[in-house]
Formats: sequence, C-alpha cells, structure tokens
Amino acid sequence: MTASAPAKLKTFLFHPRAARWAARLTLLLIWQLVGDVSARFPTPVGTFNFIVAEFRRPYVGTEASLLNNEVVWNTVISLQRTAIGMVWVILIGIPLGYAMGTWWRAQGLFTDIIMVGLALPAYIWALLALMWFGFGTTAPVFTIAVSATPALVVYVMRGTLAIPRELRDMSVAYGVGFVERFRRLVLPSLAGSVIAGLRLSILAAWGVVLLVEWFGLSDGAGFRSRSWYDSANFDGIMGWALIIIVLIIVFDRGVIERIDRRVHRWRDGIGGFGASSRAGKSEP
Repeated sequence: MTASAPAKLKTFLFHPRAARWAARLTLLLIWQLVGDVSARFPTPVGTFNFIVAEFRRPYVGTEASLLNNEVVWNTVISLQRTAIGMVWVILIGIPLGYAMGTWWRAQGLFTDIIMVGLALPAYIWALLALMWFGFGTTAPVFTIAVSATPALVVYVMRGTLAIPRELRDMSVAYGVGFVERFRRLVLPSLAGSVIAGLRLSILAAWGVVLLVEWFGLSDGAGFRSRSWYDSANFDGIMGWALIIIVLIIVFDRGVIERIDRRVHRWRDGIGGFGASSRAGKSEP
C-alpha cells in the first residue's frame, strides 16, 4: 500500500485532472491577490459571502427557502428563456444547415443572410428586440434565434458537405429511401458537427439572454447583475458572474460533454475541447 503511493501521486500529477485543478487554484490565487491590492475588486471570500446572502433573500414574500430566493428564481427564469430560444435555434438551424449543405440553391439563397447574422453583434439584436417586442419573453427568444442560429447552421452545413458524395450517390442508386438514408448515413455523419454547433450556440444563447435581461427586463440573472451594478456593489457583480460561469460549466460538462462522448465513443479518447487520456471517464 505504502509503496504504491508515489506511483499514484505520479499518475495524478500527469493526469489532465491535475492540470485542471492547478489552473483553478492558480486563478483563485490571482483573484485573491488582485482583491487584496484593489479596493474595487472583490475577494473570493467577499463574493462567496454575497452569494450566501443572495440565497437568503426571498424572491417573493418575506421568507426565503431553498426554492424561494433570488438565486434560484432568477437563474431558473434565465434558463427557461434560454431553453425556449434554443428550441427555435434547433428547429431552424439543423434543417437549414442540412439544406445549405445539400442543395446549392439553398446555399446561394441563405449564405449572405447567415453572414449578416454572424457579423452583427448580439447587443445590437438585443436593443432592436427590446424596441420591437417590448419587455417580455419574446425579446430574448428572438435575440437568441437570430444570434445563435447562424453558428449552428454553419456547423451543420460543413458537416453535410463533408459526407462523401460517393456514399450519397450509392445510397440513391441502390434505392435507399430518404428516411433510411437520413437515419443510417446523414445522422451519424452529422452528429459531431451538430454537437459542436450546439455547444457554441448554447454559449451564445446564454450570453444573449443575460444581455437582454441586463438592458431591459425586470427579472433574470442579467437583471440581477445590472441591479448590483447600478448599486456599485462589486461583490454583487462578481457573485452573479460566478453563478453564471458555474451554471454554464456544469451544463457543458454534465450534459453536452456526456452526449459528445457517447456519440464519439468509437474514438480512442476524447475530452472537453481537446484530447483526454481516458475515453470512458469524465473528469471534474
């Protein structure tokens, strides 16, 4: 048991998990040092205390609980808006990307429109949506659709173009129906591109929702961040930034990365955005 301890330590030190924890601890140390030097930059302890206090503030009524607090309610509201917007992104982005990768007419018709969507900053769409649709759910959903869909379209189109023409022609020559061809050939070929596009679109959608809430809504994580910004509360701004970051990391590692590994389980190794030494295990 004792003799194996150095070997275990060496294995851990050369494992990707050790690199991740080293990066996290380094960032935490830098954060603490900057907070000690600057009065305008909150420390980790101050930020953590703010988050605890935010959990104790009731969203409705006068008594806070596990569900009735500012953190849970506002994050759920933002997540709900993001989910609704992503439904539209998927319904539009995947079929349109496949059409653009399959038919040259569709590619010629929509290429410039997609380029405009990629080039125009999200905050412009956010301001326009608030002016057009007012301060309701429609504004963030519309902004997500026009800001996050182009990236998914491009990924799906590129994945479709990468399908060997010979395989598609052969399936048609042998009389394979469209549904069977789509299920057996197109879907497996597009899976990686769709997941990569979804990952980028979800990140964009989450940022867009926070932007719209910051500019013009009266609830949600973005609105709460803006409230503390207006109050010049640096702990509040950093606290909500940390909540937002943790949420997106947990979703990416807990959902998207698991789906990604399952789709690419035939590979020798895969991890978040790069290679991993173990194909079947997810590292925290």
